[in-house]
Amino acid sequence: MENILMLPGNTPIWQLTIDQFMKLLKSCNAKESVDNVAETKQQDKRYVHGISGIKSLFNCSYPTAHKLKETIIKPAVMQQGRVIVVDAELAVQLFKEHESVKSVRDLGKNS
Repeated sequence: MENILMLPGNTPIWQLTIDQFMKLLKSCNAKESVDNVAETKQQDKRYVHGISGIKSLFNCSYPTAHKLKETIIKPAVMQQGRVIVVDAELAVQLFKEHESVKSVRDLGKNS
């Protein structure tokens, strides 16, 4: 790659050696793959929608899902009007970290 850096910016591509050209292609592919990894990580986020999404995520009843939404997983919940979107990974992590809940009845008392 050091040969590519020493070439002037206006060097025609036909004046590059095969080795210089291959290094140039590899450096371009490396940048694209880093960008693709960043995009893929962002797309890997999993969201569930509504109380029904929380119900399916935690395999619980409607009242329990509503109590979870209002207490333990509240930082993972984004709500605007009647639209509820929950970051599933963060919700599960918050639920696992919250050890003090022994029963559903305790949910309202701890917050």
